[in-house]
Amino acid sequence: MGFQCQQFYIKDDQCAMKVSTDSLLLGSYVPVGGVKRVLDMGTGSGLLALMAAQRAPQAQVDGFDADAAAVAQAQDNAMHSPWPDRIHLSQCCVTSWQPEQRYDVVLCNPPYFTNHLSSRDSARESARQGVVAPQQWLLCALRSLHASGALYWVLPTSQAAAWQTLAEAHGLHLKTELSIQTTVNKPVKLVIQGWQLAPVAAVAKEALTIHDQSGAYSEAFRKLTGEFYLAGRNI
Repeated sequence: MGFQCQQFYIKDDQCAMKVSTDSLLLGSYVPVGGVKRVLDMGTGSGLLALMAAQRAPQAQVDGFDADAAAVAQAQDNAMHSPWPDRIHLSQCCVTSWQPEQRYDVVLCNPPYFTNHLSSRDSARESARQGVVAPQQWLLCALRSLHASGALYWVLPTSQAAAWQTLAEAHGLHLKTELSIQTTVNKPVKLVIQGWQLAPVAAVAKEALTIHDQSGAYSEAFRKLTGEFYLAGRNI
């Protein structure tokens, strides 16, 4: 996977930023029109923060992560991007994050794969397996979210129902949902959900297939991710 270099900086030759499909889709999907403040919870390499800064030129973007090495990498990526003055990244655990101001959009690509085998790399294991319960991510989002703001997360379908139950129990209302499958012949793999505090009359539900029957990236995937992803452009 590779990003275009016209607007989006990435040290691809040094592997400074690893691009995951779930973050790519989440960062491309979230509406950012008129957004002034964005929070990326568990920013990792800073990918979602950078995507938000590119798509919302009027926004201040904050992010945090508990891992010092990840934060250092994210800060370096932001420093070398076109938007260093609009991105602020810090080391902090999700359980102790206290926002100075509320955010219009809160982004979350949380640790999951809790049933997978442990990685030999402790940092990678922490990112994949997680040491913080889902409720803590949700509570952090709630104390960070503006009353009229929205929380967006991406999850594997195997965990989406549990997270959805928690969100509803804490007074959030589902507003949008994007179901993602790799091909038409495979079951839905990921789901992106948008939540808000105000009641919703009807949930806007969509579906996306990443690859078409020929194995190429689908037109819908290209359209959604084309601002960032080289494969999303006309190739």
